[in-house]
Amino acid sequence: MSRDTRLPRHARRLIEGGWTQHADARAADKSVVHPCDERAVSWSLLGALVAALEDVAASDGEHAAIGQLARTCILLADIVDTDSLEEWNDAGERTREDVLDALDQAATEVGQADEFSSFSPN
Repeated sequence: MSRDTRLPRHARRLIEGGWTQHADARAADKSVVHPCDERAVSWSLLGALVAALEDVAASDGEHAAIGQLARTCILLADIVDTDSLEEWNDAGERTREDVLDALDQAATEVGQADEFSSFSPN
C-alpha cells in the first residue's frame, strides 16, 4: 500500500465505525467532541481526516502527513465536485455510503498518482 493512501484509508475505517453530520466528531451520547478525542465514536468526513492526520503524523512526521492531507482534500473536492467538504458531508441527502465511496475513490487516485510519480523508465 502506498504511504499516501494511508490517510484516506484510515479516515474510511473511522467512518465505517460511525459517521456524523453537523459536527467534526461525536461521542456515544451524541455530544460534539474533537475528532481526536478518545470518546469520539463517529466522525464527519473532515473530522475523520483530522483524526487520521494525527495517526499518520505520528508515524510519518507532521510535514509528510500535512502533504498527504492536502493531496487527499484536493482530490476529494474534485471527486465530490464541491468547494466545501463540510457542506457536502452535511447535506441532507448525503449518506455514509457516499462518504465511504468518496474516500475509496480518493485512496485509489492518490495511490495511482503515487505509483505514476515513482515510475522511472530507466
